[in-house]
Amino acid sequence: MKIDTLLLDLDGTLVDSNELILKTLRLTIEQYFPFISLTPEALLEMMGPPLSVTFGKLTSDPERIREMITTYRRLYTDTEFHYIRIYPGVTETLQYFHEKHFHIGLITTKFRESALPSLRHFDLDRWMDCIISLEDVKFPKPEPEPILKAMTLLQSRNAIMVGDTPADILAGKNAGILTCGVGWSYKLPELKAARPDHWIERFRDLRTVLEQYDKEE
Repeated sequence: MKIDTLLLDLDGTLVDSNELILKTLRLTIEQYFPFISLTPEALLEMMGPPLSVTFGKLTSDPERIREMITTYRRLYTDTEFHYIRIYPGVTETLQYFHEKHFHIGLITTKFRESALPSLRHFDLDRWMDCIISLEDVKFPKPEPEPILKAMTLLQSRNAIMVGDTPADILAGKNAGILTCGVGWSYKLPELKAARPDHWIERFRDLRTVLEQYDKEE
């Protein structure tokens, strides 16, 4: 089985935005719910799902949820490039797969306008053949829709989904493709419990993972 498509999560997989996400979540929730006490563990639990889902657990008011999302995005943008870093090996590994004629797609639960600044800042957008963002699907990760949509757009035969959260792995499994967890995840126990097909400790290790499928061809 030859893999021809690499599907990637963004935050926590390609770029280290975890500290910024946690900080922005805390500031946003404190502004709207100042009497809620959030432990570090509770904040970690909020990472990953779309903001509408995260904030929907705090209020059922659609207008309040929209306001919170707007506030979150403003706070995030204000300090984005003071915090985020690209993980080692990402640029050269994506270039390698691009030169090997792999399809490369981004699968994110961010809105496109929130995802693009990070991609452009680190010049990663040039490697992306498609971007499936939150507004592109009705059912985001862990549902299979974003992965299946990307594979259709890319005319993919066989793909692997790489991510740092259980939702990434479950989305891949639900779509019937291979999955790969990353050893730098903030949710390591939960990610391992999702039982990805492969595991990498460095981003460049993706080459070794996928080369074995070339050999099986």
